[in-house]
Amino acid sequence: MELAHLFEQYRDNTDAVVVEIDARGDRREISHAALADLAERRAEQLRAAGVRAGDVVGLRAPNSLDWLSWDLGALLVGAVIQAFPDDFPVDDVPAFTARHGLALLVLGDETHPGDPARPAPDTPPDLHSLVYSSGTSGTLKGLRISRKGTEYVIRRFIDSFHISSRDRHLIFLPLANYQQRLSVYCCLWTGADLVLAPYQRVFAALRAEGPTFLIGPPIFYDAVLQLATRTGGGVPLGEFLGGRLRFAITGMAPIRRDTLDAFGAQGVRLLEAYGMTESGMIGWNTVEENRPGTVGKLIDPDAVTFLADGELLIHRPAPLSLGYFGLDRQVAEETFRPDGTIVTGDYGRLDADGYLTLLGRKKDVIALASGRKVHPGEVESHFVGVPGVADLVVVPTPSAHGLAAIVTPTDDGDAQRAAIIEGIGKVNAHLDGQHRIAAVLFSPTPLRGDSAFLTANMKLSRTAVAAYFAQRRDSATPVA
Repeated sequence: MELAHLFEQYRDNTDAVVVEIDARGDRREISHAALADLAERRAEQLRAAGVRAGDVVGLRAPNSLDWLSWDLGALLVGAVIQAFPDDFPVDDVPAFTARHGLALLVLGDETHPGDPARPAPDTPPDLHSLVYSSGTSGTLKGLRISRKGTEYVIRRFIDSFHISSRDRHLIFLPLANYQQRLSVYCCLWTGADLVLAPYQRVFAALRAEGPTFLIGPPIFYDAVLQLATRTGGGVPLGEFLGGRLRFAITGMAPIRRDTLDAFGAQGVRLLEAYGMTESGMIGWNTVEENRPGTVGKLIDPDAVTFLADGELLIHRPAPLSLGYFGLDRQVAEETFRPDGTIVTGDYGRLDADGYLTLLGRKKDVIALASGRKVHPGEVESHFVGVPGVADLVVVPTPSAHGLAAIVTPTDDGDAQRAAIIEGIGKVNAHLDGQHRIAAVLFSPTPLRGDSAFLTANMKLSRTAVAAYFAQRRDSATPVA
């Protein structure tokens, strides 16, 4: 796969289609060839607006065929799309374009001329796009996306998951999220059908459009199970998802083992994967090689190094990102080291068969008053399978002398709660002291599915969870 030849790949394809479903539910379908015509017209508009190769074009708009046509038109011109999230504030347009050095700004259906005083472009030849990614803190960081890194990830994905013209992919997350654009380029290259649907229409789109593969965060798959149970009328899960699904991928945050098992029990392949916008994909389960509870095998074992404490470092020839922009150099080098190493901030371990299990984020490590440090994700893994537990999140006690947990029971009755406390006590008996749960606070709903405890990129905010426990510690039940 090469971005330079992407247009040639899809321009004459009249068989594959792109479907746009808007917030009202209206549906529009065009062929890949018709999308190529739209991209050419956008390229003409860009040139007429004075956009040159290497110039930066700002784009903030909802998912649509227009979004795709601007992106693909910029690729024809050689311009760089700076993709702004939908909620990125734009108050004073001239000041905004000047601050970001934009040759043109696209805001929904409107275009605004860029900064006339901008210097001639001096863009690195491998720079494809400027995007934003939010880490576990939820703070946006600007990333410079590599052409070579983009091509590498897509090639590996096509090979590992056997993507072809028989496939149909549904996108419901924002195109400003670079993972979605990787999927777009993948479909255009392979001749697969592509469906764009807003999240509020995604469940209807699943049944109507029959995708063969999906990519989404854990909270989406939790919602699928809940809706299928409430409204599915006993229809098998695979049929509820359109009847053609080959596999679904989840990442971005840990997923509950109960959710994985529920999909697997109904014959739907839900595969965990692990990657970062900084580095690209690091590991994934595939249809042929899948071990639930892990994030799969390393894509490039030689590119991954484990520090003594289990933190992963990545050093590959073509990472997805060339580095941050708009960030203090010292802060940027905490992730992008000068020697090309990318520091993930994630702890993990490989099993004997080469499957990677993530233990947690470095910033989430709990430092106990004893001086011992524990990974909350690793502790939580010990309690998978305790009867009656739908969700369990480990937090430090306010004094940091031990650990507690916030538990969502499958049944909120007193007998169920008592059984959970007993089950946790039995697991405790086989653990080292620093891994034992000393108290449990019950929550009627899972915190991992509550927006109050999620960061902007749908990852659990353990800081918010710890604060929640501290405020309600007097209601916690001790574990013997």
